[in-house]
Amino acid sequence: MSQEEIDPAQNSVMQMCTFRMANRLFGVNILDVKEVNENTNVTPIYHAPPDICGYINIRGQILLVVNLRETFGFDHGHKTNVSAGGKVVVFKPSVDEPFGILVDEVCDVVSVEHSRIVDRRAGETNASSEAARELRRAKDGIVFGVCPLEKELLLVLNARYILAKQTVKSSEMK
Repeated sequence: MSQEEIDPAQNSVMQMCTFRMANRLFGVNILDVKEVNENTNVTPIYHAPPDICGYINIRGQILLVVNLRETFGFDHGHKTNVSAGGKVVVFKPSVDEPFGILVDEVCDVVSVEHSRIVDRRAGETNASSEAARELRRAKDGIVFGVCPLEKELLLVLNARYILAKQTVKSSEMK
């Protein structure tokens, strides 16, 4: 999601595909999501960065799988791969090269008003203390901002930065 795609000044509503990781609620623009897959074997990539789970084959298409638990520094918990109950959210080719992210659980589609998203780049002046803590955890553009919901915070991810972040990390490792 670029600034043009999410403009807090707009009064429009965005549909978010939400999912959980480490008991936190995350969301991505549903227009970026191709599908959710749960019955897939992940083939590990040896010597890959820890953020990369491996590859999966979905109907003959090979996709890279990113483990955002590693990216965000969360504990591994019990669902660190698809066979342990995790699911893969697969993104459309318009987002980047074919890839997906490993999540613990896929939740509902949530409607969010653009004006309710607190942009992480805007600083912490308008954010509650809980929101400020989550914003500090944001990683290099992957988290666009947070949106307070009725019972919890929704961390709004920018799907276009997820794979780019992995590419930068792997080039730094060389």
